[in-house]
Amino acid sequence: MKNRLLLILILLWITLSCTPILIAQETFAPPKGIIAQIGKGGVGDVHHSADGTRIGIISRTGIWIYDATTLQLTSVIRNAPRMNNSGFPPDINVIARSDTFDYLHIWDPDTSSRPLQDIEFVAGICFTYNPETGKIAIGSGESTTRIWDAKTGKLETTLQRTDEKDTLIHSIAFSPDGTRLAAGDGPDTISIWDTATAERKHELKGHTNDVKNMAFSPDGSTLASISGDSNIFLWDTQTWQQIGTLTGDMTGIERIAYSQDGELLAAGCADGRIHLWDTNTGKLHKMLTAHQSRISGVVFVKDSRTLVSCSEHGTLRKWDVNTGENTLSVANDYDTFSKFALSHDGKTLAALSEFSTPYLFDITVPTSPKLIKRIDTRRVGNIAFSPDGETIATEETDQTAYLWDMNIDIPKHLNDLLTEIDTTLWGMKIDRPKLSFKGHTAEIACIAFSPDGKTIATGGFDNTLRLWDTTTGKPKIIKEHNGWVESIAFSPDGKTIASGSGDATIRLWDTNTGEEKRIISEHGSGIVDLAFSPDGKTIAAAAYDPNIYLWDVDTGDRQPFPHTHTRGIVTLAVSRQLLVIADTAGVMKIYDLNTKKLLRLLDIGNMKVEGLEFTMDGKILVSVCGGVITLWDMTPP
Repeated sequence: MKNRLLLILILLWITLSCTPILIAQETFAPPKGIIAQIGKGGVGDVHHSADGTRIGIISRTGIWIYDATTLQLTSVIRNAPRMNNSGFPPDINVIARSDTFDYLHIWDPDTSSRPLQDIEFVAGICFTYNPETGKIAIGSGESTTRIWDAKTGKLETTLQRTDEKDTLIHSIAFSPDGTRLAAGDGPDTISIWDTATAERKHELKGHTNDVKNMAFSPDGSTLASISGDSNIFLWDTQTWQQIGTLTGDMTGIERIAYSQDGELLAAGCADGRIHLWDTNTGKLHKMLTAHQSRISGVVFVKDSRTLVSCSEHGTLRKWDVNTGENTLSVANDYDTFSKFALSHDGKTLAALSEFSTPYLFDITVPTSPKLIKRIDTRRVGNIAFSPDGETIATEETDQTAYLWDMNIDIPKHLNDLLTEIDTTLWGMKIDRPKLSFKGHTAEIACIAFSPDGKTIATGGFDNTLRLWDTTTGKPKIIKEHNGWVESIAFSPDGKTIASGSGDATIRLWDTNTGEEKRIISEHGSGIVDLAFSPDGKTIAAAAYDPNIYLWDVDTGDRQPFPHTHTRGIVTLAVSRQLLVIADTAGVMKIYDLNTKKLLRLLDIGNMKVEGLEFTMDGKILVSVCGGVITLWDMTPP
């Protein structure tokens, strides 16, 4: 046993010392009032400049420009909160991007903080550009593709299908010389257009799903296309006949790209793998496997022997396509986040990604959050910190809540060397929970620790509030609502717990006896968030309507509040004398809780705020909106 433990310790030390977490150190200041942001709102697309020296990554928070050789961040365009697609029109050295596909904006990433051109259009879904002519094409949901001059912003050509008015244009691609445009405009159809005459020349059939991405070979002789059937179709551009199919173990192909010499075709898949195909032989050249999540973009740069890829979790990787070696990796955290929790000392932040993976960040230095680790677990819906910061609680899709030790993880490949007894002796977590809470008969909607950490409360879609002992995992109290329990909050002294329900009531319970103290029912709709004031005398509630609800805990009387929002209030937070309210449009208003005076307004930009929380000292407000966690400076201006 001693020898076995010694072996494990040696292996663990080697592994931890040789597998650092790489985080790009960005020196570009965030917008005014923001201390830092975690996540960039997902990766919408990845493109390279014509000379291959720069990579542009598109996210909800901006356009992030990297040096293609070093993968160092060189510039940021932050003016757009949400972008669905982008590209470098190479001949004019600008970036094109769209926020709602009502406008396309042209930027110079080096010299301009304002758009050089604004192109207005209707119902855009996808767009592409042609490096030879400097034209931008925009595909819409009305069987129409429009072609614009990127320099002048002038609409030049409209390609209109007349046989199917409701056809969506899912993907488009220019031929290298710009004379033809391919449009994926049906469940199994690609239309080929003559861009000079606006004639629909050919219709290509064969795919069984919407055509999601297309690419012409550099010499224009071949068109490659992909759809949900996980095959790559190759088309001869002289005869427009299908001349080949690249197929294999490709799960959900997302992106394809030709090398500049046309000899390789890269296919990025949903399982994180990248397939490199030899276009001369049609055989698989290399399989690149370092990514752990869906490939968001693949681009060849410079001499066609280098590939840069990005995954949905935001890891940039540079590859030598001859050897298949991953020569450079930088984790930039483009993941999208849905929920978060703060440790009581304000030093650690736990965040849930869009795909329900828990991340832990060190925010001891608020301006420079650092990723500590990801927890390997099932899909997580909610997360909470224990008061001492030593444990986190998660709610998972199996209707069970779990407690996790915050100690260091043991790498997955060492799991089979350890037993449960070894885990107990070491006091280390192997991505296994130390305690589980089973009893809910439907999904758990909310989770919270009591101030002393001895109790954990869960509310669920089975209409129950349940209090559990954090030592034994056994239920202490079970109470019922007439609707699902979507929000819960402990009073500062821990003697009362408030539960908010879809039945439009707040119920106050004694946490020791389970006795119902009070029902507050004057709400227009279900309660989506709750918070006690620091003195425990007031409870604030959000009910997805424009009203701000403040209630006296002792009497149940509603306290007057002279303000409302224009949109539904979805979340709130209280700290010392501050109350912050956020709505579905991304507007956050900060009030003095005593005077009810509006102190400040923060506008994230037409996106629903999913969560709010103050650090214990009240100096930092944390929000999550549009997949991005933002740390706001709350010190008086």
